[in-house]
Amino acid sequence: MAENVADLSGDDREKRVAELKRKMQQAAQKAQAIHAEETPAAPAPVASVAAPVSAAIAEAPAAVGVVEVPVMESVTEPAHAENGATQVVETPVVAATNGAAAASAVVARPASAPRPAAATVDTGADAEEASGKGINRREFLTYAWGAALGLLTLEGGVDTFLFLYPRFRAGEFGGDFIKPATDFGNKDAAPNPEPSGKFWQVTTAEGKHKALYMVCVHLGCLYKWVPANNRFECPCHGSKYTHDGFYIEGPATRSLDTFEITDEGDKVIVHTGKKVIGQPSEKSPARAVVA
Repeated sequence: MAENVADLSGDDREKRVAELKRKMQQAAQKAQAIHAEETPAAPAPVASVAAPVSAAIAEAPAAVGVVEVPVMESVTEPAHAENGATQVVETPVVAATNGAAAASAVVARPASAPRPAAATVDTGADAEEASGKGINRREFLTYAWGAALGLLTLEGGVDTFLFLYPRFRAGEFGGDFIKPATDFGNKDAAPNPEPSGKFWQVTTAEGKHKALYMVCVHLGCLYKWVPANNRFECPCHGSKYTHDGFYIEGPATRSLDTFEITDEGDKVIVHTGKKVIGQPSEKSPARAVVA
């Protein structure tokens, strides 16, 4: 325990009191320095605690007869932070051992200023688009209009094609001709022409029905049947074909073209819209051998 100030002489007592004042000032300055380090930026300057402490100590000897050396203690006081949490602030207190009133200095620690909330900018459709979660309304409408226009264009194209596509009725060129099997004769009979369908009706040496296209494969002239020579001859450039339509000689490069047929026994259906190209002239079994 420290010695009593009252037992000292006048000069020693004044020196002792001055020493106590100096120690209290040093303690207050140390506490203020620690507080300044913990608080980077204070909104308002903190009042110096040296003056209140000095005044309290100066009045202590006059009010109390016996004064002991004060003991520094720390008192924890709650201080409210910006988020509602409680911070503990240690405050130096001068305590007298004889129960007299003690001088205390409380260091006020200002609460940190609340930080401003981050500004929120509502970007509407752009924020939804930037988030990458699905498609926004604008994109949906664009895709819907594109799909509708595509379907409309496709439907218009199909309708136009069906309108312009030629439709042939039965009995006209390009359509089907239903002919009796007797019109094709036998393998020894002369070819029977069908001018409306542009084909010759013949029966081959194997006994099969055949419809020969009336147009020469060379340059499109109409060849004729020549009974004296028992063959087809083109009056334009002299190409010649057998009774069954095979190439014999001339500038033609293949045998006569034919139409697809459907043989149903007593009747034959000739499909003039489906032409079959003749085989090349060098593969013709009736090709004339030039010596």
